[in-house]
Amino acid sequence: MELPNPNPRVAEPTFGSELLRTLPDELFECPVVHTQPEPWELVKGLFHARRASAGAEAHEGDEPGRVHVGRVPCAQPELASAVDWVHMVQTMEHARVREVSASFGPASAVFGIGGGSALDHAKYTAWTRKLPLILVPSLLSVDAAFTKAVGVREGSRVRYVGEVYPDHLLVDYPLIQAAPPLLNRAGAGDILSIFTALWDWKEAGARLGEAYFPDVAARSARLLERLLEKGEALRDVTPEGLRLLAELYVEEVRLCEMVGNSRPEEGSEHYLAYCIEAQTGGHYLHGQLVALCILVAGAAQGQDIGPVRGYLGRLGLDWRPEAVGVTRDQLVGALCAMPSYVREEKQLLPGVFHFMEALSAEDAEAILKRVL
Repeated sequence: MELPNPNPRVAEPTFGSELLRTLPDELFECPVVHTQPEPWELVKGLFHARRASAGAEAHEGDEPGRVHVGRVPCAQPELASAVDWVHMVQTMEHARVREVSASFGPASAVFGIGGGSALDHAKYTAWTRKLPLILVPSLLSVDAAFTKAVGVREGSRVRYVGEVYPDHLLVDYPLIQAAPPLLNRAGAGDILSIFTALWDWKEAGARLGEAYFPDVAARSARLLERLLEKGEALRDVTPEGLRLLAELYVEEVRLCEMVGNSRPEEGSEHYLAYCIEAQTGGHYLHGQLVALCILVAGAAQGQDIGPVRGYLGRLGLDWRPEAVGVTRDQLVGALCAMPSYVREEKQLLPGVFHFMEALSAEDAEAILKRVL
């Protein structure tokens, strides 16, 4: 069986320090910046200086988030004072993202600087406005910077509504290291999920005849091995650890593109996380919640979860429900709901919970007993 896309295009990051300074001036002439307060504080001085050198006027004491047009034709001069160019991302609700992205005047480029929400919002604006895209993750807690998919939320559910590639993907070590270490350690979750995802994929191939590519699965398993063997550097958020995580993201995205879906990296562990979010309405650190769900889904699959649990301990990523912000009762409720949840969410590829007719509270407790 031939791979659907044997040579996919993927985003290739640039690694280093103060990487925004290396970009051409024209990108700063009239930028749109999607960001969050902490990373913006670290880069706003550079933006004002670069915009000034590119031709836009920077004024001492300007109201934050307002464009002032010098010789740069980024909006009609009479409307310039009403045009925001820095957007602090607070929600990824689809309707609001659409509204914000449509509100900007002509622009030179779209910058996403921050966590997953800031990056996805920037991707949406660049995709809908057909503008150059520069992604600068301020932490590596998710793989949003490395995927072409544009993720938004509709209620409590994640939806993918478009595709875009960055013109520049900057992995700036000092910027990322400024984030709390937990946020970067949590990035391991989207690689550790290979552990449960590959079980789902192989089982779906055997039970349902789904297309299964052993060579791709083996390559994905090697990514997990690299993390388990060498990932301690991520605990201390060293440049070596951050580069390893970024390279693993690039490769897992490449493998997903090769087969045309997320089988090499995502499975029932993510579905359980989505269900918990939908049932509780809570907001969680993605990689930390996924880490807990990997152990629970792995136990449901009958796998030996010891190696993953041991690595999480060495990494310093606390996966316990109380650290994640989930109660045991909520976990039991989500597990009991999973067989019906995955059937209602028809876009989810078959996994361990699809193969169960029902889960009682006693069944859920038996699974959790192997984990907690």
